[in-house]
Amino acid sequence: MSHRRAIVVVAMVVASLVGVGLMVVPSSPFHQTPTLGLDLQGGLEITKQAVPPKGRKLTKEDLDRSVTIMRDRVDRLGVSEPEIRTQGDDQITIQLPGVKNPEAAAKIIGKTAQLELFDLETSLVSPSVDINGNPQPRDSVYGLLAGQQSLVDGESDQWWLFDKKKKLVAGPVSTKVKALNKFDGTLPDGYKLLGTPKDTVVISCGVQAAVCPGVPGAPTTTAYYLFKYTPPTVPQMTGADLKLSGTRQDFDTQTNQPIVSLEFTNKGSDRFQEITRNEYLRGKLRNAPQHFAIVLDREIRSWPQIDYTDSSLSGGISGNAQISGIGDIQEAKDLALVLQTGALPVNFVTLDQTAISATLGKDSLDEAKTAALVGLLLVALFLLVFYRFLGLVAVLGLGVYAAFLYAAILVFNVTLTLPGFAGLVLTLGVAADANVVIFERIKEEARGGRSVKAAIQTGYTKGFATIVDANVVTAITALVLFAVATSSVRGFALMLLIGTAISMLTAVLATRAFLSLLADSKLLNNPRVIGTSGGGIPAWLKIDFIGKRRLWFGLSAAIVTVSVLSIAILHLNLGIDFKGGTQIGFTTPAPTSLTQVRLQAAKVGQGNAVIQGRGPSTNDTYKSFQIRTETLTTDESAELTGNLTKTVDADSFGIKNVSASFGRQIAKSAILAIIVSLFLIVGYISLRFQWQFAVPAIVALMHDVLITIGIYALLGREVSTATVAAVLTVLGYSIYDTIIIFDRIRENIPLMKRGSFRQITNVSLWETIPRSLATTFITLLPIVALLIFGGATLNDFAFALLIGIGSGAYSSIFVAAPLLDWIKEREPEYARRRHEDAGEIQSVGGTVLLDASSATLVTEAEELLAPEPLPEAEAPAKPVDSSARDRRRARRSNRPHGRAR
Repeated sequence: MSHRRAIVVVAMVVASLVGVGLMVVPSSPFHQTPTLGLDLQGGLEITKQAVPPKGRKLTKEDLDRSVTIMRDRVDRLGVSEPEIRTQGDDQITIQLPGVKNPEAAAKIIGKTAQLELFDLETSLVSPSVDINGNPQPRDSVYGLLAGQQSLVDGESDQWWLFDKKKKLVAGPVSTKVKALNKFDGTLPDGYKLLGTPKDTVVISCGVQAAVCPGVPGAPTTTAYYLFKYTPPTVPQMTGADLKLSGTRQDFDTQTNQPIVSLEFTNKGSDRFQEITRNEYLRGKLRNAPQHFAIVLDREIRSWPQIDYTDSSLSGGISGNAQISGIGDIQEAKDLALVLQTGALPVNFVTLDQTAISATLGKDSLDEAKTAALVGLLLVALFLLVFYRFLGLVAVLGLGVYAAFLYAAILVFNVTLTLPGFAGLVLTLGVAADANVVIFERIKEEARGGRSVKAAIQTGYTKGFATIVDANVVTAITALVLFAVATSSVRGFALMLLIGTAISMLTAVLATRAFLSLLADSKLLNNPRVIGTSGGGIPAWLKIDFIGKRRLWFGLSAAIVTVSVLSIAILHLNLGIDFKGGTQIGFTTPAPTSLTQVRLQAAKVGQGNAVIQGRGPSTNDTYKSFQIRTETLTTDESAELTGNLTKTVDADSFGIKNVSASFGRQIAKSAILAIIVSLFLIVGYISLRFQWQFAVPAIVALMHDVLITIGIYALLGREVSTATVAAVLTVLGYSIYDTIIIFDRIRENIPLMKRGSFRQITNVSLWETIPRSLATTFITLLPIVALLIFGGATLNDFAFALLIGIGSGAYSSIFVAAPLLDWIKEREPEYARRRHEDAGEIQSVGGTVLLDASSATLVTEAEELLAPEPLPEAEAPAKPVDSSARDRRRARRSNRPHGRAR
């Protein structure tokens, strides 16, 4: 880079930093603050799946209409900046930051609001009606359906699964397969699978109703009925007959109790009048009042009667109706809100639901900030200690990188999540890695006799390809992760992608411009200042790595075998992200025993819940807990958290619900992501190098993944979606060191034209191991900061990265490189060279002496740094035979930096 161009780049960097400053300073008119995700400010995130009626295909219009209705409901809740979007072909994701009552919000958003009006006496079917036409409720679904299975004949629109104790396990669902999903399609011994007879539906009436049909007095338990269901004739009316603008919360003028007033459309009013007229006439014939049931989401909310003794009703009732028997004003308002926005066109089931309290969000944000700051300081310290003045330039570049990254978050309005913070911290290592690769190349060129200015130019030119290759592979894994991951992990993938792109910009332009401006200074001409005063490759590193490949392969095989056996025998401890269920995390102000927590779980029927204390323990008491149970309903979760708050002063709740089907979907996506990433990496390496280079690279990656997963199985650590994100990240980072080594092998092949591939690989390893270890160590520094300061949420993520990247550094040197040599030595050209005396050979790093007779490599450190021969005019005259002259000319022509100047 010319001096003038460097000045222009530095000026642009300074101007950009001024712009970033204007966005950061609170008093500035351009001030902006980052958008925090739910896990950092608290809120609710729900993923719902659309389930259309049997025989009807889900359409895009159904999803779009559902999104509109849900957004209308959220707006009426007063939630600021909600995000509601479709996901895939049949899912909707809702994010509500800062919502104060997530349980109530979840109910309102997902409520189908299917309003149905039944002519009660004509719609009830056996066994829910006696011979006189009176309602006959049952106290359980099992009791209602057990005697009706002869009418089912294997086909039904509703299926229910019961265990040996007749407790409901699953249902209602539309197919047998869905009912048995949890048991891999096999009906367990003693379990019963019951279906509703054709053209019928189960409808309940619970304590929310003031009175239930056939139940004396106020209901204390839920009653169940079997209704005829043959739309559009039965139910006789639906929510489509309502005028939404006329639906509102009101009060009964006689009882002063909250009600919801309904106003019908013209067509609906005519239909309602016809129904009530028929009920009046039937009441006179039977000498008994008749009723119509107002059913909301298959639950009877009220069932007003038509008084056959009141002659004013002989023509029926037109106009309006009301829903009574509502608990309180808030419930009436919520019900009116749902009805005002209209019924969802299809049913929705909750696949995933996460509620984060504001307190927990603030704690997570503080931990993430600490981890980011510590990670930045550790990386800066490493650069200063090991690269001295070059390290100072790199720290300046790192500061520019951090500023640009923050600006990108603000400009593109990136929602910053906890996994996103992890990606941000990790990219600090990415940014530093690029500088390490280039600085090591500059030092190498300087040791070879180039001036500092020329070394900087050559170092950036030749190091650029390596940086691009390594970062492209990292970007590939980030893109795959972003494409298949859940929304929470996408934040990590996005930050990793943005950080990788910006690190390329700052390393290639910013730090290069800084160094180019300083290249002519006397300070940089001092070898000690830039760290080139040493002797190049240290003697302890000159090991015949390739000659000992059987040892390395044996060691790796043993470790991989232990990992595979651990996975096969001990199995992975899959979290609720994959198995489904409910996970509740919380803290207590005082140390609390596990027994106290288990007692509260038992009150909601979860006495067998997995309860873990987290953090430091005092006499088997903890201040932080995690409960894992079967999937709880919203009401059960609210009851459990309420009990914990009352009994142990629990706070900082984080609640996550995942359905078993969604867990399987995540597992399939994770496997697909790993396979796709491997194929893309193989393709890229084959394109940039040769297919022979791709084979050892993929073997090394599989080696690292197996070891990482095996250690999780061995230690029994929980596997979550964050673990999958870490494994995919390992793929990108593991290949980083491999590419550095492969790039040097590729560069040395034309320079060491007479060397065997074993010699080329060994020399390439000697020349690149220091920078490979440096890049690995500098990447691990921010990961250690995450592990220590990132909190419980990021602990598993950081642990997986720590193991995977450490394994990647090992496999690059001891698996990938020796395996590549084993493959290439079988090519005729290199097979022939194994038996020739190569003599003195030139590599990128200097001159090395290869002793073929002993089949070992001996490197003279003095020769690596030996000055070039004097020009012939200054050398003592002596006879020189033509063969020696030819060898000398060949060596000089192959040197990348020519004669010493």
